[in-house]
Amino acid sequence: MIRDGSKDKDLRDRLLAVDLLRELKNRYTYKELSKLLGLQESLLCRYVNGSTVPSEQQARDLIGKVSQRGFLHRFFQDKIRKFPDSFIDTSELLHYPNMLKILLETHIAHFMHAEKVVGIASNGIPFATIVSTILDKPLIIVKKHKDSIYLTYVEENVKESDSVVASIYARRDFISKSDKILIVDDVMRSGKTLLSTSKLIKKAGATVIGALIIVAKRENINSVNEFPMEVVFDL
Repeated sequence: MIRDGSKDKDLRDRLLAVDLLRELKNRYTYKELSKLLGLQESLLCRYVNGSTVPSEQQARDLIGKVSQRGFLHRFFQDKIRKFPDSFIDTSELLHYPNMLKILLETHIAHFMHAEKVVGIASNGIPFATIVSTILDKPLIIVKKHKDSIYLTYVEENVKESDSVVASIYARRDFISKSDKILIVDDVMRSGKTLLSTSKLIKKAGATVIGALIIVAKRENINSVNEFPMEVVFDL
């Protein structure tokens, strides 16, 4: 995390440290947090309850420990649920927005040059929104329907099965030919929707610089080789 030494930045870090502790407290006891973070239980309690805030150094140390990719992966891993019908539920990750934002920051280092972010409706939108905020770039939503007959769309087909072909759409006026676009989605199963989204973007004249996928099945990760892909969790 880049630090500019300003008082505003130090205060933001101190408040972020408190927010992170409150998210961690939803899972861990004070005793467990004390062991994890090396801070006294009574002090952690005061931070979480808002009676005091960490010092600048304590905040930096705490954020540093929580920001380690291994720590974040262990924290989030059991919050991804897979059901017998093959549905993969990532919605609980969104219950920890500050930790999730830090986790996604560690996975988009190769995509910092993205000029726009494309999120795939509907479950991919919250994650794409976070990435868009991190990058401070516009967010475009790809949907399975048109919002209005008075708007112009780019359209592409998705072959969902041998007998079912669906369509996806994006606003044409939101994509320019010079755009460098990062695709974000929550789950990749076969890769069909991701590849169709890439075709849609290319049809609009823009360039796909990569994709960030929250969860993908291990056997399908290598099925997409047209652009760099970063997978946060592989199952």
